[in-house]
Amino acid sequence: MARTHRFSGAASAALACAFAASGIAPASDGAPAVCLVIAAPPSAEALDVIAFDVEATPFALSYIHSVTRTPVVETYGATASGITQTSIAFTEHGPGLPTEGTDGERWERRDGRFVVMMNRAFTTIRMRVHADQQPVLAAAGRSVALAQWGNRALELRSGSCPAPPQ
Repeated sequence: MARTHRFSGAASAALACAFAASGIAPASDGAPAVCLVIAAPPSAEALDVIAFDVEATPFALSYIHSVTRTPVVETYGATASGITQTSIAFTEHGPGLPTEGTDGERWERRDGRFVVMMNRAFTTIRMRVHADQQPVLAAAGRSVALAQWGNRALELRSGSCPAPPQ
């Protein structure tokens, strides 16, 4: 059974800012335009599907860094053609976290956190999740505990939602 994860403090503020800044309006016909699939590699079996009712929408991954044991929040946008990472926020540098920006990235300090604003495109995101890191995907009003499928690799991909049966 999936557990509910509540974001606290700076993580909650970062999510609220990311979602509010998106400025996205609902699709006119109310049908889901984009779906985000949580899949099990290498088979690509869908474990969960999140349907968005807008053309492009933000989602966030939050977790506890495995070395620094501090919260990290990554924000993304999902569209029918792929995923774009828009930011990462953390309080302490650690392995795998950015140490300098690349062209077009902007570093800020907000509420004691490092926030890197970016525009990195992906077709899929493959990650290893572990219950100790409390990985959570927040999207479309849902909070999905990613370790509910065990300590393993997961894949995220976005695309057009399949048409409902007629």
